[in-house]
Amino acid sequence: MKGIAMAGKMMTRRELILGMGLVLLASGCGGGSEGPTQKVESVQGIRTQKIESRIVANEIAAPGTVIAVNTAQVAARTMGTVLQVSVREGDLVKRRQLLAQLDDRELAARRSSAEAVEQASNAGVNQATNAVNAAQAQANVAKKTYDRYVYLKEQKSVSPQEFDEVAAKYQAAQAGLEQATATLQQAAARAEQAKSEAQAASSVASYARVIAPFDGRVVRREVEPGSLISAGIPLFIVEDTAHYQLEVTLPTDVLMRVRKGTAARVQLDTLEGKTIAGKIAEIEAGADPSSHTASARIDLAKEAGVQSGMFGRAFFTQGEERTLTVPNDAVVTRGQLNGLYVMDSGGVAHWRVVTLGKARSDQWEVLSGLNEGDSVALNPGAQELDGKRIASGTGQSKENRP
Repeated sequence: MKGIAMAGKMMTRRELILGMGLVLLASGCGGGSEGPTQKVESVQGIRTQKIESRIVANEIAAPGTVIAVNTAQVAARTMGTVLQVSVREGDLVKRRQLLAQLDDRELAARRSSAEAVEQASNAGVNQATNAVNAAQAQANVAKKTYDRYVYLKEQKSVSPQEFDEVAAKYQAAQAGLEQATATLQQAAARAEQAKSEAQAASSVASYARVIAPFDGRVVRREVEPGSLISAGIPLFIVEDTAHYQLEVTLPTDVLMRVRKGTAARVQLDTLEGKTIAGKIAEIEAGADPSSHTASARIDLAKEAGVQSGMFGRAFFTQGEERTLTVPNDAVVTRGQLNGLYVMDSGGVAHWRVVTLGKARSDQWEVLSGLNEGDSVALNPGAQELDGKRIASGTGQSKENRP
């Protein structure tokens, strides 16, 4: 009986332990599927767009640099000391505006001396003119007297001696007139020379004023007050801001398809997002045999902010092609990588690296990393969207805008 009781107690303990194990097992297995799940953050205010391929213009890009059509090296035209420099690099100037002033005291003295000589020469001309007038009057009187005596001689009314005296006076009057006329011519020649010298002196005196040749911008200044300069030394470089060109390099395989007057779309790196209309103004007749390229100049439409030295590209349309494009503001740059936030089937954004091709107005061509039908975030800005759900109803863009 005692053994049977002990066996009953042991059975009870085993059943208790087994029951507790079954309970624990049931609690672990039965409730596993109801455990806590990770919550995905939702983001408001992000627009998305389903990407579809489209036909776009096939363009050939040509790199180049902006140049001014008119550029002038403004140099001194005489030797002198610089007293004043009125402009700095970057200043806008008007035609004939003073750029620099040289010491003109010696030049002014030369001009005054030449003007004095001119005045004296003009006075000599006036005096010689009066002498000619007097000689002409005397010659006229002598001529009339001589004519009367010629008539009287024919009538044998005067003696030969009287006629000879009148004839001699007439010849003397004519000689006096010729002498006065010659003197006047010499005085006029001296006056003309003095006038030329005075004009030259006045012109040289004006060289002390270094002026702008046309409206434009000072892009370089090479002189400071107090400098002693010589004639012909460039002091400033001024460029015309009214007309710019893009000087580009074209490969030889393009030369058969572009010519003078061909339209181009121009983008400058400094003016991001802006497209400038252009047209080929001139193109080299032949290509460089070593590089197999030719240079061309493209007239640019007037656009604020354009300056010489800017780097840019000209795009020439050569047929059409089908491609995927995304708006510029959809592209997210991380270091050297470009990517897009692409939505999965649940509306969660994932950053995906893509390879970009040509820039097309406000769009980028996508060469790889994106498939037709993918939806991308259009305006992520600086937000981190990777792994976040784009809340529905925040604005869908159905069109793949050009």
